[in-house]
Amino acid sequence: MIGGADRAFRGFDRRDRVLANDREVLDLRWEQLDLKEGVIRLLPQDTKAEGARVVYLTPPALEAVRRIVRRLGIAYVFLNPQTGEPWVDVRKQFVNACKAAGLSGVWFHDLRRSFVTNARRYGVPESVVMRMSGHKTRAVFERYNVVAEEDLRDAVRRIEGARSRQETVKVSQKEPGDSEAPSATTERA
Repeated sequence: MIGGADRAFRGFDRRDRVLANDREVLDLRWEQLDLKEGVIRLLPQDTKAEGARVVYLTPPALEAVRRIVRRLGIAYVFLNPQTGEPWVDVRKQFVNACKAAGLSGVWFHDLRRSFVTNARRYGVPESVVMRMSGHKTRAVFERYNVVAEEDLRDAVRRIEGARSRQETVKVSQKEPGDSEAPSATTERA
């Protein structure tokens, strides 16, 4: 890929979380990037949902963006040198970058779905994941949030773990004149 995007795509791996949609990435301007803080600041007109958003970059993503050569007078991070405009379609370049990284069958949008699902699995509250990904409605969020059998199995483990932590041992008080030692009883909340 020309214009630095190939180096940026190669900087991402399966662990990276891509929060922005394809147009937010392809239309990214240098003025939106704060490389010192490691964030992208999107204005309402820059987002599909028309809401301002801050995207925090993972260390590998930030490093990949830092490796892109910035050209004077060029506003866009990912510039198609043939047109002088932002890339319109990078499917071919993305496929080539995936091949170079040893990945197959990956679509650009899969990265977004993986982010949403993995963030939830890591325990990030869904309301925070929705803000990070720019999903305003629950219905759209749910299309990205994949719930697999392992999630159901993990939920049961978590519930049982919480229940076992809530178990309390109560020691009954010895009544005056009672010669028996205090007894322990277990209650479940």
